[in-house]
Amino acid sequence: MSQEVLILGLNPAWQRLFYLDKFTPGEVHRIERVEEYGSGKGINCALVLRLLGGSPLMMHFLGSEHGSRIFDEISAYGIQQAPVWIKEPTRICTTIVSGGDSTELIEPSPVLTEYENEDFIQTLNDYWSSTQSVALCGTFPLGFNIEQLNALDFAGKKIYVDAIEGIDTWLEKGVELLKINMQEYCKLLTRLGLPIVLSSPQFWKMTATAVLERLPIKALVVTDEDAPVRAFRLVEKKFQGVQIQPPQIQVNNRIGAGDSFFAGWLYADGMGMDFEHCLIKATAVATARCEVDRPCNLKLERVAEVEMMLADAVEKLE
Repeated sequence: MSQEVLILGLNPAWQRLFYLDKFTPGEVHRIERVEEYGSGKGINCALVLRLLGGSPLMMHFLGSEHGSRIFDEISAYGIQQAPVWIKEPTRICTTIVSGGDSTELIEPSPVLTEYENEDFIQTLNDYWSSTQSVALCGTFPLGFNIEQLNALDFAGKKIYVDAIEGIDTWLEKGVELLKINMQEYCKLLTRLGLPIVLSSPQFWKMTATAVLERLPIKALVVTDEDAPVRAFRLVEKKFQGVQIQPPQIQVNNRIGAGDSFFAGWLYADGMGMDFEHCLIKATAVATARCEVDRPCNLKLERVAEVEMMLADAVEKLE
């Protein structure tokens, strides 16, 4: 995969990971192990895409000491960056991992100034015309001028989105992939005025068809933790839906599983894989990510093993 992917992960975080045998709110805990590293949806995606053999260009807002540490760490992984340096510090995300469960404490994002917004769009314009593939990951910082992003010319570009807030204009212009989780899918249905009747056996076909008919989305994917991953598209205006059940594994840490799935799909699509094989690859990547402590420790041989396990696991949704 030689094609470069511009990853807009505009709201990164410095991750503090606390490991405990047992976490009980209201009690004093002695932490067994602490890890700290750069994180956030865009960073997780870029790290995994790089491991898979992709060529990410990471663009993000970085501030203060933690921003500098993120820049140095991502550079050490061989990932090209186009940082926009800001006055306020990069937020900290503190995660407590205990017994396979994670509790996340996320600080508010930094608030951008008008000058920092101008710096962002000028930096982005330096890369936009030469970029064919763009991946938008996660939320925007407070004070971000979304209108300047929406005003960009999308002609000739493949746009991939792993976000739900502030993306309506992007979806209306047309995207290759919208990857969201179940909670986000319900938000999207509500925004579109579509009923959410989960008990209906036709829920997925009816809602996904309605979304794809209203918005020029080539592939819609909905993840839901341990439940099947579902992917939808319209082929010559006819509904096509498939699902795949991730295998049962010993979970080490789920942080960044969705971001890893997104990276797996980006890689597979960039390699020219078909719809179902993109789903298999992405699910295998997300599964293998959950078995290790950090996205950067993903094992490619394990990804290949899970792909083999899932090769005949794709089910059609009628």
